Amino acid sequence: MKEFFGNIGAELKKIAWPTNKEMKAHSIQVFAFMVVLSLFFFGTDAAISAGMAAVSPDAPTFMPPISEEYDYDVDYDVYYDYYDYENGEEDEETVE
Repeated sequence: MKEFFGNIGAELKKIAWPTNKEMKAHSIQVFAFMVVLSLFFFGTDAAISAGMAAVSPDAPTFMPPISEEYDYDVDYDVYYDYYDYENGEEDEETVE
C-alpha cells in the first residue's frame, strides 16, 4: 500500500501544469469554439426547420399552433396531450 501511494506521488510530480497565461489562452479558445459551435448548430437547426416548413406546412414544430380558445395557464404538457394534430383542433371531450 505504501508503494502504491509513493508511485502516485511520483506520477503527480511528473505533471506539467499550465501557467496562468496558458490557462487563460486555452479558456478563451474553448469559449470561442463553444460560441462557433453554438452558432453552427443554431443555423443548422434553423435551416432544417425552414426547409421542413417549406416542404410541408403541416410539419410538427416545437410549439403547437396558438389557439384563441387555449387557456395559457394550463401546463404545456397537458395542452400537448389534448391537441389533435391531424385535425388541428383540441379534443373537446378531454379538455376541461
